[in-house]
Amino acid sequence: MITSDLYDSTWGQSLKLEGMSVALVEPEFPLNLGYVARVMANFGLENLCVVGNRNNPNFDISLSMKFASHGDRIVERIRWVNSLDSLRSKFRVLIGTTAIRGKRKSNITRKTMDAESCAAMLSRAYNKQRRSTGICLVFGRDTTGLTNDEIKKCDYVISLTTGTDYNTLNISHAAAIIFYAFLNEFKKSKGQAAASNNESTRSQKERVVSLFEELAILSDFQKHKGSRLRETLERLLNRSNPSLREVYLLMGIASKANSQIRRLSSVPIRER
Repeated sequence: MITSDLYDSTWGQSLKLEGMSVALVEPEFPLNLGYVARVMANFGLENLCVVGNRNNPNFDISLSMKFASHGDRIVERIRWVNSLDSLRSKFRVLIGTTAIRGKRKSNITRKTMDAESCAAMLSRAYNKQRRSTGICLVFGRDTTGLTNDEIKKCDYVISLTTGTDYNTLNISHAAAIIFYAFLNEFKKSKGQAAASNNESTRSQKERVVSLFEELAILSDFQKHKGSRLRETLERLLNRSNPSLREVYLLMGIASKANSQIRRLSSVPIRER
């Protein structure tokens, strides 16, 4: 049996990933769903969401129960949602996972982080509440993973590196490695000072993106690059995880620039 020192004597309990949720997008094999529930139970996770049709006749949830072992209660309490958009509205942070990373620098969508780096960035939220509530790890389909459109809806995207050309892991194996990475990073940061209420929210970051999109339009930025600009800004803001002060500063300069351009555009050339 593998043992670990991940017991927190300060809090008087195992340092579990309490509050963190897991989502599977259109799972294809009941066996894999069961194994994911089992490894969730190993790490103290309890909230499992499934994006898809709960009445799918080709998916026998009872088979998942057989492979879940002590995670069978997790399968019993699965929350079903119809789409990734619906899932996104329920959580503060979505962390997408993929085995396919972009090979070209221009492929912003599949520019990924490693699990440890992502966990370290999010550890402040864990410190503040001693729970990782509002964070959801999203795993794609057993055979094809997440689509580009689905990845774009995630706040962070992580990938595991195996050191070989065969980088695709079984979904439950990948889940176990990612859970362990997050557990270790959260444990490292448990002794640090709790973060203040100074973290920017997704809606505030979205406001920054919208203002800069408006600035791009007013500046005659190439229209066909608009979607790439949005994705780039979203990725930069998520990776840097700016404070409220930094977000408000960005909002202010973009808003002022937009106002100035509009004002100058309405003034006749002779009066400028």
